[in-house]
Amino acid sequence: LRKRLHLKAYRLSIVQHLTDADKVVRKDFCKFLDFVIFSDESTFHVSGKVNIDNCRIWGSENPRVSLEHVRHSPKVIVFCALSKERVYGPFFFMETTITGSVYLDLIPQLDEDDQEERVHFQQDGAPPHYLGEVREYLNARFPGRWIGRAAPIAWPPRSPDLTPLDSFLWGFVKDRVFVPPLPASVVELRPRITASVAEVTPEMLRSVWQETDYRWDVCSITNEVTLNRNYPR
Repeated sequence: LRKRLHLKAYRLSIVQHLTDADKVVRKDFCKFLDFVIFSDESTFHVSGKVNIDNCRIWGSENPRVSLEHVRHSPKVIVFCALSKERVYGPFFFMETTITGSVYLDLIPQLDEDDQEERVHFQQDGAPPHYLGEVREYLNARFPGRWIGRAAPIAWPPRSPDLTPLDSFLWGFVKDRVFVPPLPASVVELRPRITASVAEVTPEMLRSVWQETDYRWDVCSITNEVTLNRNYPR
């Protein structure tokens, strides 16, 4: 393929499409790094995941290979938050669909000592985060200091590269959770998630913060597109 046909193997990369307006918001946003608690949810399926990053099939004929995929695999939705010094959680949602009311019951579980004036709380623009009662709660707990949709500080849309949960935590945890033998049920899945989150050390957080700080610096002084092309969810 390479020598005679001069062909190359390419890998698909999933990227976020940013508009010119997105870039302006991203650039204006990147100035709160030292005092942010980032938060996010992620879904973990019992069936695990298929890693196609290093998969290449070359041949003169279609190998007719099929991969089985489990539909409607049991799952658990996990919430974590991350600051410069610690990881909060994991917190497990018992519901299969997260509503604003369910989310509102969760966020007060973050430690009360994080109300000091310098701390900012970040959430993305997911519909449950937009509930009026959620915004009222955050306005009272983090007055002028929370980041999100319709927040005092706008969270830049389509920007998973600016949060360490997307660029680090979820990939780190899932790489450890989904190792053979895979969990047989949600009951087995939850302790694996808890144990994997507990493996995040202060040294890791320092490295993650240095990388995130770099990303924010680049974003604040340039009109770049995205800094990380693959985000494990």
